[in-house]
Amino acid sequence: MKKKFNIKKFLLINKNVKDGSLLEEAFRQISSQFEIIRARDTQKAVGVLNSEKIDAVFIDYTFFGSAPEFFRGMQKGNLYIPVIAIIQKGKELQAAEAIKEGAYDYLLKDAGYEDSLSRVLERIQGASILNKDKDDLEQQSMLFRQIYKSQKWWQNIIDSITDYIFVIDQNYKILRTNKAFANLFGMEPADIIMRPYYELFGLSGPHEWCVLREGRDSAPQRSVERTLNDTYYLISCYPIFYDEHEAVVYIMKDITETRRLKDQVYHLDKLSSLGTLTSGVAHEINNPLTGIIGYTEMLLMKNEDDTTKKYLRNVYDSALRCKRIVENMLTFSRQMPAQKSVENINDIIDKTIELHEYWLKSTNIEIIRNYGEVPYVSVDRQQMQQVVLNLLINAEQAISDTDRRGRIEFKTSFDSESKCTLIEVADNGKGIPQDILPKIFDPFFTTKPVNKGTGLGLSIAHGIIAEQGGTIEARSVSGKGTSFIIRIPQIS
Repeated sequence: MKKKFNIKKFLLINKNVKDGSLLEEAFRQISSQFEIIRARDTQKAVGVLNSEKIDAVFIDYTFFGSAPEFFRGMQKGNLYIPVIAIIQKGKELQAAEAIKEGAYDYLLKDAGYEDSLSRVLERIQGASILNKDKDDLEQQSMLFRQIYKSQKWWQNIIDSITDYIFVIDQNYKILRTNKAFANLFGMEPADIIMRPYYELFGLSGPHEWCVLREGRDSAPQRSVERTLNDTYYLISCYPIFYDEHEAVVYIMKDITETRRLKDQVYHLDKLSSLGTLTSGVAHEINNPLTGIIGYTEMLLMKNEDDTTKKYLRNVYDSALRCKRIVENMLTFSRQMPAQKSVENINDIIDKTIELHEYWLKSTNIEIIRNYGEVPYVSVDRQQMQQVVLNLLINAEQAISDTDRRGRIEFKTSFDSESKCTLIEVADNGKGIPQDILPKIFDPFFTTKPVNKGTGLGLSIAHGIIAEQGGTIEARSVSGKGTSFIIRIPQIS
């Protein structure tokens, strides 16, 4: 038994003759009383609406590029008529966009149309919009516009958040997202709705931190830190329940820089504590060492026995080595404040290279000076020379472990964005393994053999640069070389 409808006349806006004919045939199958008027564009459609009493408009989604003008034309003519968007099957996401633009409902294209069309017509028939007077219709239309504007407003707010937000259902499919999350994969939000979220990460199943639980009581809020594609994220989840619907809101916050700064603060705190301890120990050791060196020198001058002098010389050399270690420890503890002055960083590098020139010639290492125009900086000249010298010696030792001709490049430049002078010291030595790289600034950490390093050179360099208000970091490719980048802020 066919259902009776009190809606009779429809406007169909469609260019495709075949689709239009199929839809008209579906109308006739439902009721022979229906009258279909066709228009091939939205401008003609507005003209038809102004001259005919139309009960509902069916418009192909391809016309929604000009939909805002079409709806404005309807509002200008006080035409409060339900608009039904015709959506290609498989592109249901377009339905949400159409309703956002002002459509009342949507109709999926298929071979028969009849079943889906009947349901749409029933919704139009039952809609209170057909049973109200003009004033009520106008008020309802204004209310719908306000709700739509409010939805747009909230969507814009969510899209302005730079953290990555997405909402998934119990099948891990994305229900909602903000632009930041979609842009993370080079897509738009509409492109990823109803897709399993893990496919975007190139996975065949969800991450271990994304385990959905059944039941409302067993799904608490929680946060975890994870690495995804070499980036650290704080991932927080918030289960939500509305009517019979269950979903989970996920917020991913990029904390890579925060982690780096936290590690840096931890390192500085460790250096500060160790510096205090080192200072006391160094002073206690220095006093007996001075006596050992002095008495050994006296014995060397008075004793003529070659064997005894040989043993005394070994004692003297060992004591001197201990003294140098103690001096490094005192430098590391930095008991004296930095004596800053306005200096040219290129000149500091040149003077330091001159001090070490003899050893560089003997090892046949090529020094490349790639200086840029840099402003003067406020630094302690002696301390900066020590930093450059430590990096130069480190590079020389790294090169000595290879069979290639050595090359050390000193490069300076000015970063106008951060207003910092950049110093890069790069070598073509053996490089530093990635698992060791985070430890190289730790005090007393060294991979060099006994008697070849104390593990304080880079720690001292790190402390000096920090005291000058700058930063130092290392980058390395194992087997190819290492570069140290120093940043010193501009004089304020």
